[in-house]
Amino acid sequence: MKKFFLNFICIIAFILCFAGKVLAANIDITSVVYDNSASFLTINTKSSDDITFQTTPKLTIDQDAHKAYFDIDSAMLKTSVQDLVISSSDIKEIVVKQQSESPDIVRVTISYKDNYNPKNIQLKILGNTLFVRFATAQVQNYYFQQIYTDAQSSISKFYTPVGIQIPLQIARDDIVSQINAAFQLGATTEDKNYVLTKKELLLASKYYIDNIDVKNGVVQVNGIGALTLTKPFILSNPTRAVYDIPNTIVNPAIRNRELYITQTETVKIGQFESTTARIVITSKYADKYMPVVSSDGQNFEFVDNVTGKKPLFSNQNATFNSVTDDIIDATTHCVKLVFSKPVIYGIDRLTDKIEFYLFNVDKVNDINLKSSLLFEGAEMTQLPGKGLKLSIPLYQGDISDIHTGNDGKTLRLKIKSKVVQLPNNKKEEPPQISVPPVVITAKKPGEKVVVIDPGHGGSDCGAIRNGIYEKNITLDVSKRVAKILTSKGVDVYMTRDTDATVSLQERVDISENVNPDVFVSIHVNSSNSDSPNGLETHYYKDNSLTLAKTVHASLLNHIKAKDRGLFKSKFYVINHTTAPAVLVEIGFISNTAERGQLVTESRKQATAKAIAEGIYEYLK
Repeated sequence: MKKFFLNFICIIAFILCFAGKVLAANIDITSVVYDNSASFLTINTKSSDDITFQTTPKLTIDQDAHKAYFDIDSAMLKTSVQDLVISSSDIKEIVVKQQSESPDIVRVTISYKDNYNPKNIQLKILGNTLFVRFATAQVQNYYFQQIYTDAQSSISKFYTPVGIQIPLQIARDDIVSQINAAFQLGATTEDKNYVLTKKELLLASKYYIDNIDVKNGVVQVNGIGALTLTKPFILSNPTRAVYDIPNTIVNPAIRNRELYITQTETVKIGQFESTTARIVITSKYADKYMPVVSSDGQNFEFVDNVTGKKPLFSNQNATFNSVTDDIIDATTHCVKLVFSKPVIYGIDRLTDKIEFYLFNVDKVNDINLKSSLLFEGAEMTQLPGKGLKLSIPLYQGDISDIHTGNDGKTLRLKIKSKVVQLPNNKKEEPPQISVPPVVITAKKPGEKVVVIDPGHGGSDCGAIRNGIYEKNITLDVSKRVAKILTSKGVDVYMTRDTDATVSLQERVDISENVNPDVFVSIHVNSSNSDSPNGLETHYYKDNSLTLAKTVHASLLNHIKAKDRGLFKSKFYVINHTTAPAVLVEIGFISNTAERGQLVTESRKQATAKAIAEGIYEYLK
């Protein structure tokens, strides 16, 4: 009997231990979305009945610092750190980050303005989502992209394996099938002569470098995506500056091409590692060259800053509106520079300071650097002709990190100090305030809204080959997508349903007014060469990656075409829309064989079905 009792106790202890492990499992926070129509912040988790928010977090208020925060215990942030800059009379910024690991805590910090009462902030849990409500506010710039870092080792590899299913063609022995295959006929999966097989899709890079050139002594690099520069290093014999660009793919056609900047200076670009580009400038004074980033963040140039050369980018004059300074913790310091227009800027990282060359800034609002910046010795000087240079002194061992806002109007410099202990402006044990929950009216069950954006139109024909216009293909396919989705009960809006000229901003405005669940822009690809072919899906914001994966996998399931992969690209419409947004390139009009397929009924219908089913699968 005693032995039986001991065995029973052991079994119970084992069960309790296992249950404890289940209960202690982390909440995985997969996305953070700001709903500017109702002023809600939604913190979303993986859908699971076992792992979810157990209690509503408690709000902590630091009146002196004008900040409020709450911690989500046993939670891991599975997306990047979210920095939401808010344009309102009340809220300035919301930051969601992994506060600590072991214990796993995600912290949400809300910075508010002087006249705001933080007791208005309300928290509410509904299922697997935590809602944060404050005052009515509009998102001005809710996505920051890393543009420069001193520490390349801190950059994680970007490629992500994605499990999808793709069609595998079944071999046919009959002569008709062999002839069709030779002429790439039957290029959809409608004939069902295929089986589905699993494949690991790699999201390989954030940036693609398409071309490099030299004009008037300025090195021009053209690309698409999200560029991140790193601190260069200098090599000798011969003297050369080396710039490594992580998470970047270089067009094979330009790899290892050497170009002359002057009679004695050269530049070369190569694929240093599988996802790292390397640019080498060979010059006796290699360190005089400075990278300058375009206002849209897509392209960059190397400019000789000793001779006072100006970048070749076209630009709009911008006003330097404001500078704000904040101490994050005892060793971390953050500065934000805000401009009226997208800014063209150069970054010169010296041993004892970092210098911003603001080339298109012609006016400065009432900014007092001594009172605005906690950095001692910061100064602003005029560049020859037009522009400003802002110099911020650093200590040896400091690590600088620069982000830019998605609209190109904000630069954020974060300094992590290894030597100097900055004063900590955080107060110990601030009072905790528990706020009553808010009742949120959910969307009607099954109500889904989608915006379909047919690329180009009217006077903007898009790519043209042999009398075939991109604008006509995109409109045809888009109408088919809309028809399929409508038949499934989805509310569909189109940015154009005729051959009309619609600007990029007008397309964004249409989407923002509709406030859809999904925005999908449809385009046809083109290249200077007639060899590229296949399917691409582009996204930019983190909340759009799942949509991109789903739509791209559906395209591969329905169309027999080359898989060119997913790209993180800064196209205007998917960059400026609030809803999850993707841009699909459904084939190359410049490729003779694929152009012939793109105009057929079977290919257009298969493409529309693929896009519609991908969207519908995402909305489930």
